[in-house]
Amino acid sequence: MFPRLALLPIGLFLIWCFVCQRWYVCHIKQACGTEQIEPPPPVVEDDRPMVFKWSDATPIARPNFDVIKQSQVDGLGEGQLLEIVGSYFNGEDPPEGYSNMGLARAAQVKALFAPPLDETLIVESSRLIDPAPDGIMGDTLFEAAIYTYKTPPAPEQDTVECIVANNNSLTILFSYGEANRKVDSQIEDCLQNIVAHLMKTEDTAKIVGHTDDSGSEDFNMKLGLARAEHIQKILDKKGIDRSRIVLESKGETNPVASNATEEGSRLNRRAVLTIVEK
Repeated sequence: MFPRLALLPIGLFLIWCFVCQRWYVCHIKQACGTEQIEPPPPVVEDDRPMVFKWSDATPIARPNFDVIKQSQVDGLGEGQLLEIVGSYFNGEDPPEGYSNMGLARAAQVKALFAPPLDETLIVESSRLIDPAPDGIMGDTLFEAAIYTYKTPPAPEQDTVECIVANNNSLTILFSYGEANRKVDSQIEDCLQNIVAHLMKTEDTAKIVGHTDDSGSEDFNMKLGLARAEHIQKILDKKGIDRSRIVLESKGETNPVASNATEEGSRLNRRAVLTIVEK
């Protein structure tokens, strides 16, 4: 039979081990009676100056947006334009009056810059991002406005360039952003044969205005029409009744050359007059 006295050394040894373990934990590790809890992950502050929501053109401007805004205004050089590029994704329905959500966003941001900038110093454009990042729908906030500086091409001298395709078609090139030319006498020289033909026939004329791709689609559509109307006014002064003239604008949608070069853009800033025979 195992003697009970033999258990005494074993018990003392276990008590000694427990005391040593508590001494190590409490006095050496200083962790007596505390739980080891993982610290929470650090909170990342969202300091983006302006964000948007899915299918919403309204910008959410943060307090630090004013700093970004002032830096953009201060950085605008003489003769430059501030271009606001609105980003958008497939599946975002644009508000009424805009061809895409990016242009709607750019227009909303433009309103925050004018004033202090004159609105004529701000142009809008858009950029499609495809595919859209995962999880961007719903209430996720994202950035969708980019600012760049754009130097418009130097205006041509006060001369009119007319391109005669044939006896029934005439193209008149316009300066950057202009709907009229200061030297209308030169336009009248270009139109002499057209006027003479219309005076002696019952034919009509169709004038289509075009632009390069600078500015928003909506702005360019209006600019193209203004160019066509300017040619119409000159014909009206020459005695051609407005009822015999059909006006149309294609804006930036029908370029004849690449807008990547100034020469191509120059060729796209035009009004095309065509005789429609009766």
